[in-house]
Amino acid sequence: MRPWHRDVAAVALGLVALAGAAWTLERAREKTDPRRAAVRAIRREAGPTDLVLVTDEAPELVALASPVPAVWGPVDAADLRGVRRVYGVAPSAAGLAPLLGRFGPGEPVGTGGFAMRWEAAERHVAHVLFDATHEIGTRVTAERIGGHDNGPCPLQGAMLGCHGDEWNRVRAEAHRFDGAEMRCVYAHPQSDGRLVVHLANLPGGRAIVGAVGIDDAGYFPGGATVRAHFVVRALDQTEVLRDVDAVSRRGVAPYRIDLTKPPVDATVTVTTPNAGARQFCFTFQLVE
Repeated sequence: MRPWHRDVAAVALGLVALAGAAWTLERAREKTDPRRAAVRAIRREAGPTDLVLVTDEAPELVALASPVPAVWGPVDAADLRGVRRVYGVAPSAAGLAPLLGRFGPGEPVGTGGFAMRWEAAERHVAHVLFDATHEIGTRVTAERIGGHDNGPCPLQGAMLGCHGDEWNRVRAEAHRFDGAEMRCVYAHPQSDGRLVVHLANLPGGRAIVGAVGIDDAGYFPGGATVRAHFVVRALDQTEVLRDVDAVSRRGVAPYRIDLTKPPVDATVTVTTPNAGARQFCFTFQLVE
């Protein structure tokens, strides 16, 4: 009769070999998709009240994140109440643009810039109270001050029809930033004046979050910076001021404006020293 301990040893060696083969296979997979390492890092720290958002069609990453809840593709993230943390995973750092536009600045996870973390509950970004892209012509109006295109921007269909060419019109639409699509408020600047976007009747919230950028159609090396000057007025007339720059680079620049008092209204003043092909777009989300 064969000694039992030899059988146990054989099984143990087999398990070690299987584990080694699995480890080797996973390292090989990471060479073709380095996001797998980021997802494994997320899985080590995340829990059942967290959510992983994979921006592209990558069901294998969703499966790898299990048992942490995960989804892939475009997601309506307006209401994530009950979620503690949100994790974003994209094919590139620029691919996180739609999540930066929704949640503002985040914290990197892993290396390579493929993943980011937002403390949804702690930073009060789980629920959107006001989204400027949904309020064009109602609570969002605009005017151009100074220069050739001076004057108000009356509502024309779904757009604010500022004086001048078609690109002068303020509207909400999807633009691409280094290939990543983000829905935003298109607000082309002018060199000889200011474009002022007014946001009225704002609900009480904890912060304003979003991102600014120059889309792929307007990007070129050496292009001028576009500045968004945010002014937020509270009930007692206190103003919160912030400048956020869209420099000539691919992708978007996220921002966050923390509020200590309920806002009443706000303005976003868009300026640039050279408006040539400055296809500027921004998001403005008031979160509770």
